[in-house]
Amino acid sequence: MTDMHLRQVTTAEWGRQVGRADLVVGPSVGVRDAITGDWDAGVHIATGDRLTEDVRQELISELVKAVSTTVHRVLGTREVRTTVRTEQSEETAR
Repeated sequence: MTDMHLRQVTTAEWGRQVGRADLVVGPSVGVRDAITGDWDAGVHIATGDRLTEDVRQELISELVKAVSTTVHRVLGTREVRTTVRTEQSEETAR
């Protein structure tokens, strides 16, 4: 990972960076357009390995809300569906 250095990376490179930084891979978050169903944004989440499971889940929950809120605010849309996918399951928040 690089400190606040924004540049495009492939998911493979992201995975390598997460491993090197000793982060724990979390869920992917996707936000779709309510009318077309097209994806507006997607974010992979990874958290520090020193966090307790309760803190990790709270942080992930807050990040999901922040991503959804920001996408809808910037695009001027109304939240209808945000999808959170982990390796184990997929959950849709409305």
